[in-house]
Amino acid sequence: MIKLFKRLYHQHLFRDRGISPTRRLLYLYIILAVPALAASLWGLGWPLFFALNFALVLLSIVDLWSLFRRNRFTCTRTIEAEIERGRPFEAVLQVANHSRAEIQFSLIDTLPSSFSDPFPLQGKIAAGQTLELPYSSQASVRGEYTLDRVYFRYQTGLALWQKQMVFSIPAKVRVIPDMSRARGYLATAQKQLIAEGLKAKHKRMGSGEFAQIQSYVPGDDPRKINWRQTAKLLELMTNVYEPEHGKYVTLLIDCGRIMGVELAQGNRLERAVEAALTLAAVALQQGDYVSVLAFSNEIKAYIPPGKRLTHLRTILQGIYGLQVAAAESDYAGALLYLATVQKRQGFVLMFSDLDPFLFETAPFLQRVGRKYRFLLLGISDPMTSKWVKEESIDVRRAMIKSASQREALYKKQCIRRWARLGVQLLEVPAEQLAAEAVSHYIDIINRAVL
Repeated sequence: MIKLFKRLYHQHLFRDRGISPTRRLLYLYIILAVPALAASLWGLGWPLFFALNFALVLLSIVDLWSLFRRNRFTCTRTIEAEIERGRPFEAVLQVANHSRAEIQFSLIDTLPSSFSDPFPLQGKIAAGQTLELPYSSQASVRGEYTLDRVYFRYQTGLALWQKQMVFSIPAKVRVIPDMSRARGYLATAQKQLIAEGLKAKHKRMGSGEFAQIQSYVPGDDPRKINWRQTAKLLELMTNVYEPEHGKYVTLLIDCGRIMGVELAQGNRLERAVEAALTLAAVALQQGDYVSVLAFSNEIKAYIPPGKRLTHLRTILQGIYGLQVAAAESDYAGALLYLATVQKRQGFVLMFSDLDPFLFETAPFLQRVGRKYRFLLLGISDPMTSKWVKEESIDVRRAMIKSASQREALYKKQCIRRWARLGVQLLEVPAEQLAAEAVSHYIDIINRAVL
């Protein structure tokens, strides 16, 4: 008895399966109440009231009988196993009607709360037909999600009642970082940098074998211009030589509390992960070894050095689910762990915030600067940058501007102090984080300092 009560209770709440009245039934009841009310003026209200309600109940029974008779439906879902954060994706729900009557339906797929909601989907399915229902959504939070239930409500015949069914269609979906910038750099890394106002020199001649001929860009050595190709194409062309490959690039991603600061799009950690994947793609394409270390107050993930673009998939699978921790980051522990797993010298780039390093005087940072080519990239505060450029039209604005300028000057002094110790710190806007990372990597390769 208790089990039956629980089952009926859940059906009544429409958590699983159940029936509910449609708007047509409610409107019909209101319309039929008008003549019953008018008949009451002549003393015929009760007979007409019972007659109309009997007719309404009879129609409801006929409609309910048709609902329970036509419940032969199937549903399947087609969705990509990996989707990129913030990028629209397409999914398709396929509903088949195996009954002998046309139905009207309303359908909802149980997407996670971090996905945009395009539901409900509504339409009609003829008898014996299959209908494909595409929908578009996008995810705002990385991670692994499970999509399970699809709720399906349908009406038949008089459409006075509707029945709800649930299809269990389990599917796992991984939301990975936005890879559009990484694909752009893989296609035309040099053009991407120049388009963003940065200059990256080509590889030095004599450091490797001849690679290709491409268009001359500002910053190229004029002595390497290929005059024969220039005369043929009527465009300045220059020779490009492959550098020595096999350098070690280590990317450190801070997942501590301070990386959870929200930006215009996502937070600092989202930007750091996307920039790290962009730099990893460029370095792997150049033939270097890339490793990734993610940390907060503990080591979150470590991907050993690997070569070739196939290693990018390994990196992506290792860091796509990184989330901001509620604890402060242990920089000393992370760098100590790096020293134990990475014995070779190379380029170490950390994506973090500059503020913890402004007051840091620990000797381990100096040892890191002597052993590795170290760079820390942080995201600048857009409000501070805005107030530095603001005009002082009143006392309040002048005070805020002076405080912002004082903070900016103090950061510059700290950056110069750490540069003398071999630790380079740099703060850039969020939209330029990936471009600056790639630019510094190319500059280091050009100067052959590794």
